[in-house]
Amino acid sequence: MPDPAAPKSWIRPCLLTANYTAPLVLAGTRFQYPWLIALALTIHACFFYAVVAPSCGWLVKVATRFRAKGSEVWLTIDDGPDGEASLRLSEEMSRRGVRATFFVKGRNLERQPEVGAALMAAGHSLANHTQTHPAHVFWWLRPGGLRREIDGCNEALSQAGVSVIRWFRSPVGLKNVFLEPALVRCGMRYVGWSVRGHDGVQCDPDAVARRVGKNISPGAIVLLHEGRARSNEAILRVIDELRARGYSFVIPADEQLV
Repeated sequence: MPDPAAPKSWIRPCLLTANYTAPLVLAGTRFQYPWLIALALTIHACFFYAVVAPSCGWLVKVATRFRAKGSEVWLTIDDGPDGEASLRLSEEMSRRGVRATFFVKGRNLERQPEVGAALMAAGHSLANHTQTHPAHVFWWLRPGGLRREIDGCNEALSQAGVSVIRWFRSPVGLKNVFLEPALVRCGMRYVGWSVRGHDGVQCDPDAVARRVGKNISPGAIVLLHEGRARSNEAILRVIDELRARGYSFVIPADEQLV
């Protein structure tokens, strides 16, 4: 089991302490000091940024790249598995010699463990994208709810045949103040991304491939999605254009993540 990389020791506790202490200090001074109000607002803004910014590692260490050996990228695909669509995508990827990591929803995998097993048999890996994908409430889940989201998906992954569960990605990159200790407990690492196609919102294959191609570089973690009307077309368009530019697709080892 990998050793999860802990966040910088002082950032998370200091940010949490300041965020929860600031209102008490303001109340105690009866809001008499404008500079103190400005400081409290700044602290809250920093806390909000730490929660919503996908690449911010203040609350939990986020891997956004990996140390590549040449022109390599890591393709990660969220929100599946998507039944026959996933199988067709895997077949096309195999023809191109491409492997990817599918960050799956546990409830989707529970309904179709055979699809997850087929993806792994084709050389792909599966990782945790929560049990129910609670995008609107993930940031304020209490420890018990967060544990159920992580453990539920891990159980589905285990039932599908995943022996070592290494990686986690939250819905839309949100953080949670209890997430870092929850991942440490499970021996997992948080994986973000460095390049995204924004295909989860509007899946236009031309626009998706253009966005990815504009920002790609060796060692990039590419985020794409399943489950949309043209998801397979968009993913394969990205793959074909990057291959034409000399990129290869790999699944990195934990020690390569940065």
